[in-house]
Amino acid sequence: MLQLARAKSALQRVSLGLVATLAGACSPGENLECGGGVCEPDTGVSRDLGQDLGADRASLDAPGDAGAPGFDVARLDSPSVSRELVSVSLDPPSAIVVHRNNTAATQSFRVIGRTSDGESVTVQTPTFLMSANRALTLDGAAGAVRTTGNAGGVETLRVEVASGGRTLTASAMIDVRVERALVGPGLLDDVANRFRAGPVSDSARAVVLRYPLDGAVIPSNLAPPDIQWERGSAGDIYRVRLRKTRLELSAYVLHSGNGFRYGWLADRDLWRAVLETDVTDPLRISVDRWDGDRNEVIAGDVVSLEVSRAVLSGSIYFWDLSAGEIERIDAITGERTVAIPSPPPKPDAPDQGSRCIACHTVSRDGRYMAVEMWGGDRAGAVFDLSDANLRSDPAPTVLAPQSDRVWLFSTFSPDSEYLMVNRGTGLTLMRRTEGTPIAGTNLPSMGVAHPEWSPDGQWLAVAAGLTGGWAVDFERSDLAVIPRTGPTTFGAQRIVHRGASPGGTADAHPSFSPDGRWIAFQHGTHSRSSVEVSPGVSQRRPGRLELIAADATEGTARALSRASGDNEGYWPNFSPFFQDGRYWVAFYSRRDYGNAQVGTRGTGRRQIWVTSVRQGAGPEEDPSSVPYWLPGQDARVENISAFWAPVACRMNAQQCTTSSECCSGTCERQANGTFACQPPPPAMCRRAGNTCSQSSDCCEGLMCIANVCGAAPG
Repeated sequence: MLQLARAKSALQRVSLGLVATLAGACSPGENLECGGGVCEPDTGVSRDLGQDLGADRASLDAPGDAGAPGFDVARLDSPSVSRELVSVSLDPPSAIVVHRNNTAATQSFRVIGRTSDGESVTVQTPTFLMSANRALTLDGAAGAVRTTGNAGGVETLRVEVASGGRTLTASAMIDVRVERALVGPGLLDDVANRFRAGPVSDSARAVVLRYPLDGAVIPSNLAPPDIQWERGSAGDIYRVRLRKTRLELSAYVLHSGNGFRYGWLADRDLWRAVLETDVTDPLRISVDRWDGDRNEVIAGDVVSLEVSRAVLSGSIYFWDLSAGEIERIDAITGERTVAIPSPPPKPDAPDQGSRCIACHTVSRDGRYMAVEMWGGDRAGAVFDLSDANLRSDPAPTVLAPQSDRVWLFSTFSPDSEYLMVNRGTGLTLMRRTEGTPIAGTNLPSMGVAHPEWSPDGQWLAVAAGLTGGWAVDFERSDLAVIPRTGPTTFGAQRIVHRGASPGGTADAHPSFSPDGRWIAFQHGTHSRSSVEVSPGVSQRRPGRLELIAADATEGTARALSRASGDNEGYWPNFSPFFQDGRYWVAFYSRRDYGNAQVGTRGTGRRQIWVTSVRQGAGPEEDPSSVPYWLPGQDARVENISAFWAPVACRMNAQQCTTSSECCSGTCERQANGTFACQPPPPAMCRRAGNTCSQSSDCCEGLMCIANVCGAAPG
């Protein structure tokens, strides 16, 4: 009974009278689908073309049908019936409902009880229960579920009936599907008819899908990707399809002639429904082309994305080389802004051109940023990213830039109290608020670059044994760790990986995983991705991401080949998140992003990409995944050096992009058009993979672990 009581406290209770099948619900077993309250043959193609997914949220008002056939029933409380119930069941025991465009589908249920002598009777006062979900709403007055269009999936409707001191239960599985068709400018609503004939295979004329990349792994709250392709001419029509087991979205796009971008970008509402349908299902994307000259459809290739349950909610700070600015992609809105629009000017040259910010780092709690200012090997400064006045002119500093306080690269201790800086090729320790070098630290004074503090504060990782006069350009280095022997003292460095190993001569830019177990680093023939070999002429240098255990003794590293592609991976940085059995790493690459119209194809411009690193991969396996391009960047500029700043799960009323970001609620549209976290209906529980604030938020048998509902350890 205690367990039952807990289940009752975790689920929504809606007391209902007699539940009967609503008009418009399809009977089980019929080859019919329910759209707009009308049962019709399932043609697989939607003719009702809508514009606003999930906009129709009107309450149920369909009349009940108390005379639904199929059962010999009688009222349990009638004078002729006095037996106790021994079991209950739901009619129908399962159902398929399809939300087609803007038309909600409904399905009603009734509760059938069986008495001790085998008679079937209707049940007057059942209690219906359903876990919190985005796919269905439960209408207590009508005894029906209604699709929202916000997601598809398999949901469970439960019923409880009290009888003779016992609680009888039954359940029904509801398969919720979402179909949507979008018609772009210049096309008629019957455009889908052009694609009804079977497509032909012709590799010479088929669309070449340039982005996303096949096999990429994406988090469950990724912003919509810009789907980009090549081939075709004015007057052609493209069908962009996004498919999961219980979702099919078709967008029809007309080639409008000069200036056509060969791309399609879903709006956030629509993309949210894609991500929240069958979360772990592969997402298949394809672009078919209707050839206007030959009046036939040419089939396009299909790429598949893996959607992880991970939620990467941290803001990302990266360096826009073109402008000499640090840009920030907001964790909540996805908006890109300049993080520090007006840094302090150089005292002897207070013009705007002297306000450049170069190399930067962010503290592990996301509060502080240390930067190099005014050009290479110049003054350093520290900013408080939580300061409300950060956008004033000049921006306030925790540690102001001074001409005698100089560094290139830097790293914060985990508690943000200390800052390790890299000047020339030596290391100097200082307090974050003081900026005065601390003596007697036993740190190397030359030959090292790119310091990175471990999450537990006990180690530094560095590029060691380098040649040259500063920490930016070098062709020879090893990966080493330096132990911390006291609050401000350090021991002798130990080589972890030799730069002179297959694939290169130099190791650079180490980054610790959030649990400190792994170090990701850049391995190649130079510390940069290109080197100027003569005035105005640069030569590309290959580089790839590699991974090695932090406690290795000069071990062999694993090449993260899926992430790096054709030796195009540089400057990795782990995110602070470990979810769904994966770490996440941001890095920059010169690989092509998309096509030439929307992306960077053929330019070699540096852009930020993100890969996942799977925990538990075998010693010979590549644990990385095909990466995705970080949404929100400007593809027209050079972007490198991305650092995550963690953000906790959102509380109720805070803005959100998907429900998975909310601590104990759902992400819903507000009156002003924005989305915010809302508390779930009373006593609804959170299922596995949903975020939570405490274990009581989770459905029975689950615990709240690191703000995510999941099975208890062991």
